[in-house]
Amino acid sequence: MKKEANDISEIIISCLTKNARMSSQQICTELRSRGIRRSARAVLERIRNLEVEGRIGGYTLKPIGKNFERVVIRLILIMFKTSPIFNERVAMFTSYLQTAPFVAFAARTRGEYDWINIKVFPNTKIANQESDTYRTMFGDIIEKYTAFDLTIVRPPAFVQATNYAVQDFYDFLQSWIKEK
Repeated sequence: MKKEANDISEIIISCLTKNARMSSQQICTELRSRGIRRSARAVLERIRNLEVEGRIGGYTLKPIGKNFERVVIRLILIMFKTSPIFNERVAMFTSYLQTAPFVAFAARTRGEYDWINIKVFPNTKIANQESDTYRTMFGDIIEKYTAFDLTIVRPPAFVQATNYAVQDFYDFLQSWIKEK
């Protein structure tokens, strides 16, 4: 019984990942196609439970290529150098990336580079301003900084960072400059 409950949850999450506006009736149809019979009311209850459990954290738009025509999407590769306070600085670096509204993706890597970031900006001026600020704030631990501006031919499904106000950018940078 527990396995079936997990399967149902995974199917519901999969459906909502493909289309966050999918109705409970459409999800029921998908479940039925897999031999699972549930009412629309039961599906809605399961969705509410998944939200409460934190397995569904929200609903976002699925971007299309046209949305990226005027924005700057910057791929950044970072190689660290050591310092006496390296762990503390990497924690601060991580916090910056986790809280910045313009960061679409950030990950620690193993190999030649230590970190990869994808950031989305409304224009080149703001992209360059953030890049200068970022390199100034974390220059003591950055050995090599490589940046590429990307032209999107197929938008990633995970990009949420395109939806922030320019004032959010300035507020974020101001808070980091004042705190640090």
